[in-house]
Amino acid sequence: MAHTTQSERGIALVMVLALVALVAVWAVQSADEDWVSLRRAENMQLAAKTWLGVESGEALALRTLSADDHAYDGQDEDWAIEAPPFPVDDGVIAGRIEDANRFLNLNDLLDSAGNAQADVVPVFKRLFTRLEIDPRLVDALVDWMDADKEPFGSGGAEESAYVNRPYQIKNAPLDSLNEVLLIQGFDIPMLEELRKVAIVRPSYGLTALNINTAPADVLLSLADNIPQGEVEAMINARQSAPYKSIGDLTAAGMNSWVSRVKVGWLTVKSDAFMVRVEARFERARWAEEMLLARQGESFRVLSRRKASGL
Repeated sequence: MAHTTQSERGIALVMVLALVALVAVWAVQSADEDWVSLRRAENMQLAAKTWLGVESGEALALRTLSADDHAYDGQDEDWAIEAPPFPVDDGVIAGRIEDANRFLNLNDLLDSAGNAQADVVPVFKRLFTRLEIDPRLVDALVDWMDADKEPFGSGGAEESAYVNRPYQIKNAPLDSLNEVLLIQGFDIPMLEELRKVAIVRPSYGLTALNINTAPADVLLSLADNIPQGEVEAMINARQSAPYKSIGDLTAAGMNSWVSRVKVGWLTVKSDAFMVRVEARFERARWAEEMLLARQGESFRVLSRRKASGL
């Protein structure tokens, strides 16, 4: 009888220890779940802060652009001044406004009928050459967008070039600059170079190029044999005295190369702006890029995308 009692006590002790172990495991799991829940709630709160921060930055950019003088657009105006990041609570918001008319529009390669513009294609080939990108890729770019099935130029790439890819050739204008990565021959380093000089936006034949903001590579691509010294002098001059008209640029017989640029391409006014805003709160970060079109006194969002940062 004593042996049986001791066995029962042993079994009871084992059961108690097992129960304690189960309770301990449950307590640990419960604590982990509570921690995860708290962490998730905290992450959601931080994410909400970053989204609101980006929206606030975009609202401020819109307000700045709305107050802009429409007579001309240059680097001396308030929208062009890059303000330092400003702290908000336990985070920081940074933003930048960039003139979208400083870039060449890739969609300008085609006219309204969807055919390659013979006097625009050479401009992009000169630009690609300056960027050390094979200029024949302009042909592949035209084929990606045009509606016909005939390869364009020596570097054309029509349907047969995409038979081993999980998608077909588009035969329509570009929707974003990132789309060039789908086109035969393009890669990420090329895309990053293009971001410095090109943009994708709706085209109505020819997107005006602002001489007050366009970079040297863009200006030097507009015609053959443009004197680099003249362009560099022009860029230096506009820093302190932006051009108020195209006539200012050609005054006193200067910059004769302007007469060789396609009529209507150059301007001193911009009709679109790129707004980039980034918000950071502790470990949370959100950045957006928004393309705005100016329509009289108001602005319309042409595109919005998540950005990698400023």
